[in-house]
Amino acid sequence: MEIIANGREEWIGWVELAKETINEVSVNITARVIKEVNADIFAIVEAEDRPSLVTFNKEFLDNDYRHIMIIDGNDERGIDVGIMTRENFAINSIHSNVDTRDNTGIVFSRDCAQYEVATPGGNTVYVLVNHFKSQSGGGGDKRKRQAGEVRRIAERLVSENKHVVVLGDLNEGPKANSVMAENLKPLYENNSPLTDCYSLPGFDTGNRPGSFDSCGLSNRLDYIFISKSLENKFSGGKVFRKGLWGSRVTRPDMWEIYHEINESYEQASDHSALFIDLDI
Repeated sequence: MEIIANGREEWIGWVELAKETINEVSVNITARVIKEVNADIFAIVEAEDRPSLVTFNKEFLDNDYRHIMIIDGNDERGIDVGIMTRENFAINSIHSNVDTRDNTGIVFSRDCAQYEVATPGGNTVYVLVNHFKSQSGGGGDKRKRQAGEVRRIAERLVSENKHVVVLGDLNEGPKANSVMAENLKPLYENNSPLTDCYSLPGFDTGNRPGSFDSCGLSNRLDYIFISKSLENKFSGGKVFRKGLWGSRVTRPDMWEIYHEINESYEQASDHSALFIDLDI
């Protein structure tokens, strides 16, 4: 039997919300990472909603970011992808791909959110923020479909002479040096219009090749791809690990972390921050 109330006055009951403690050190470390990276355009993965991000920007980032946007995605847990940009980097348009389908069904686990951002130099860059299917239960086929659709979106934009940046947690790393992640191949192969940050001369991975947890090669889960038109605008970048402890018990000794972090639950994230510098 199913009973549906017509309104609040016909329903007596309650909804119990799941609660999770937020660690004060972790929140402050997250803000410190963002401050030190000091990006003009900052993409966020696993954000709850826009009001929360606006509050975080006000309370912890001194309102450094003028434009903040998150689009609700397909994840029922409400972990979405978003973007923050500075005063002179206006978000001119927003396009969501949450409803994109292929022969199998909905493509994106969250979204491939597309932001058109203007730069002070008079240029425009299309930023595609992604969070691919997790490795829980495999997910390789889903990630391959997602990579293929991102490739199609990027190709269309590049064919229109647009500057494109694709970035986010793509949830798969290579199994060996000089080998691309198996299910991310659509982003690389067959004359791809994109180049990943790890292939750019001058991109600094530090002492470890990956970006997640212990930062081994197979844990290279986070990526920034740029269109060929931006390669000559690239001047540097790195994997920024100061806010990452990982799942280990002892303090990491392969990279520098903030001294305030003394336990894994105090880290900013179990993913590193990645950044690149582009003169556009």
